[in-house]
Amino acid sequence: MVRINWKDFLTKLLPLLPTLLMYWASYRLSVEKNSQEKKQDEFSRLNEENTRLSEDLDRYRRLVAAKEREISKLQKEIAEMRKYIAGAPTTGALFDD
Repeated sequence: MVRINWKDFLTKLLPLLPTLLMYWASYRLSVEKNSQEKKQDEFSRLNEENTRLSEDLDRYRRLVAAKEREISKLQKEIAEMRKYIAGAPTTGALFDD
């Protein structure tokens, strides 16, 4: 039967315990830091994508507004031209059947 001398065992183990605790704490801090960096990177990526999409939306809204102004201008020109064309309908579609 093997007898364990607990006094020797504790004498050798106890000096290692603070070192092991420091390694474990360092590992936990490293894992937490990596997790926070990942979250920050994801937030930054989403923020950049949101900014890009917002700029695209603003550009498309300006384009739509410009086209609406152009349509309005052309409709006014068509209405003005109808005044001078004999037999042209005064209202309604441009091409009546």
